[in-house]
Amino acid sequence: LGGCQTAAPHLKLKYLLDLERLQRPWAEESFRVRSPGSPTDITIYVAGESGVSWSCGGSENRQHFCDFPDIADISIKQASGEGGPVENRLVTLTKADNRVLEVEFPTLREARSFVALIDGYYRLTADAQHYFCKEVAPPRLLEDVENQCHGPISAEFAVNKLKAAGSPPGLYLLRRSPQDFDSYLLTICVQVRSHLHQGLWGFRSVGVPPSRVWGLWGVPTLLISTVTPQTCSGQDYKRCQIRRDEEGHFWLSGVSRRFCSLQELLGTYGHWGLQAEGARMHLGAPCPPRPKEKSNLLIVRRGGPLPPGSPPALRRRSLNQMMFHKIDPQSL
Repeated sequence: LGGCQTAAPHLKLKYLLDLERLQRPWAEESFRVRSPGSPTDITIYVAGESGVSWSCGGSENRQHFCDFPDIADISIKQASGEGGPVENRLVTLTKADNRVLEVEFPTLREARSFVALIDGYYRLTADAQHYFCKEVAPPRLLEDVENQCHGPISAEFAVNKLKAAGSPPGLYLLRRSPQDFDSYLLTICVQVRSHLHQGLWGFRSVGVPPSRVWGLWGVPTLLISTVTPQTCSGQDYKRCQIRRDEEGHFWLSGVSRRFCSLQELLGTYGHWGLQAEGARMHLGAPCPPRPKEKSNLLIVRRGGPLPPGSPPALRRRSLNQMMFHKIDPQSL
């Protein structure tokens, strides 16, 4: 393999594709349920590639219900029996076209397991910041929604989102660090001004030593700095890190002061301003996540469109044409 020209990510992806073909059921989960008011057994299948399907009475014929991005709502409610409330739970899936699939689970635990699975697949394929049922939503997701914080999106997606919002000075985006699970990154729009001096022979930046140029009669002449200053402005994006300790306190990297919450930290520096990467700036309005926003947190499946700013997709056909051969250990 050392002499193979194929890159390591391609080999890893080829391995996963072959593993998927050899062990197909691993990418699918099934749940035994009943139709409300009927003793007929129903099997619900949840697969990452296709979504939700079902079959009756152990039949091999499956009926496809929907893919994950087509789901509009999920609800859990307690079923009722002849003697009153029972342990069974009714789960209702509603599609965007108002079609409904309602099934009865034997226990609350199984119903929540099913809903959590659908919820997770929806975040992977449609909206990374969404949850249908608060009871099964991850605690960190609830924190991010409360703090208007993005997930661990890349720096490129963060800057592109600020640019799409117009990049006014003070606009900031809060996101989780892709490298450190307990850190946050703050990306802030700033207005940059650079002063230039315009002389007889052109421009030079402030702080740059004057250079010698040849005069009209071939005599070396100094470019004098007593010229008219001009200001050029532009946009830049500064970044600073927010850390959190085990006790739940937050602080800016390089600053000793601790805060009890992210909102307190942002509110304080929004009022007094802060300095990052050698620039003085203020925090204005946040740039929060939007529903069904495209980012590098979404999984692109077969035939699906790529999120804006993402690298070109790997060609599956060329990967499928690759073959692994068994190598005798004695020959190494």
